[in-house]
Amino acid sequence: AHGDIMSCYTNDIDTLRQMISQSIPQFINSLITVVGTLFSMFILDIPLTFITLAMVAIMIVAAKKIGSQSSKFFLAQQRDLGKLNGCIEEGMTGQKVVKVFCHEPQSLADFDRINDSLYEDSRRAHAYANILGPIINNLGNILYVLIAVVGGVLLLSGVPNVSISRMAFDISMFIPFLNMTKQFTGNVNQFAQQINAIVMGLAGAGRIFDLMDE
Repeated sequence: AHGDIMSCYTNDIDTLRQMISQSIPQFINSLITVVGTLFSMFILDIPLTFITLAMVAIMIVAAKKIGSQSSKFFLAQQRDLGKLNGCIEEGMTGQKVVKVFCHEPQSLADFDRINDSLYEDSRRAHAYANILGPIINNLGNILYVLIAVVGGVLLLSGVPNVSISRMAFDISMFIPFLNMTKQFTGNVNQFAQQINAIVMGLAGAGRIFDLMDE
């Protein structure tokens, strides 16, 4: 349908442009920050860093599970958007034929069916995308409290520090480590948030390349 083709020129190319100009640079920026912060944490304290990595593994599992659901509905949303534009364009272009053959009720029913499908796919896609951030953020808060408790116990017990720098485990080292934990989980959250935008951009790219193949 002509409207579906125009949807590729507008909606799909716009999501692809946004992915290239915004999502991918932010994704790379967050990745570099995560790697740099992780290296600094290993320098300060290895056991606490492993606790951080264990919680990050839980975050990745949650992001993968929720992200797979949102990506499925983002793909369906882009397809339904093209179908809806095609339905509208055909109805407007063939308006005289629709009236001559009294096809208005059928055209309206087709529009409602596609529009309801688009609404449902969009609702589910954004529902999964919007719960991902708070879940990752709350896991980060749990990690912060966990590191604070474990670090406090280590400080009081006087356990020798295990780190690359071989620094003594004291409050002057522990406070920066706590701050790095917050920064680390914050960038993991940003990292996860950009996945949704990249998936939506790739969904649009798939439709664009399908059109080019045709």
